[in-house]
Amino acid sequence: MNKRIFDFVCALIILIFSVPLMLFIAIWIKVTSPGPIIFRQIRVGYRGKQFVIFKFRTMKDGSGYPFDIVLPDDSRVTVPGRFLRETHMDELPQLINVLLGQMSLVGPRPHPVEFVEKSIKKISVYSLRLNNVRPGLTGLEQIRGRTWSLKHGIRSAFRLEFFYINHHCFSLDLYILFRTIKTVWERNGLTACPFGVCGFSCIF
Repeated sequence: MNKRIFDFVCALIILIFSVPLMLFIAIWIKVTSPGPIIFRQIRVGYRGKQFVIFKFRTMKDGSGYPFDIVLPDDSRVTVPGRFLRETHMDELPQLINVLLGQMSLVGPRPHPVEFVEKSIKKISVYSLRLNNVRPGLTGLEQIRGRTWSLKHGIRSAFRLEFFYINHHCFSLDLYILFRTIKTVWERNGLTACPFGVCGFSCIF
């Protein structure tokens, strides 16, 4: 199946069914802290093209910096923000980015411009991340959860992303999507690699 068609159809269906939930989240954010409901930031996408990413605001307006590390007990995070970050529901507005073709449902997370500029200079294979796949809502790092990401750091995350870039296929995307649902439902991440580097074969 064509990845772009699959992304568009699934994102549209999820967005339609999520409208009531997203309206509730928007009201919750608005009545609990001053500031915009949607957080916007310039990210680098497919083939280096920049775009505006959308997220529900989870921090006090004016706090936070591009690619800033936010710990679970960070005082800058709002009351609804803690729940949204824990359940990853802050990412729901990015379904619009998927519909616009700026992102895919599955792929490496898009990075801020400043981070990309530094990484291209320091990591020789970083361009593979930009030129081979669209950035995604979820990926191999995300199904392990934020705790795993904070513990293992950016280098381990890159290893997972480059594995996906080299082995991505429809069956792997389906696997990641199903594991994402499980991770969100349990509010937890995986504790071990779901498959070995050579242990996964595409069946579609």
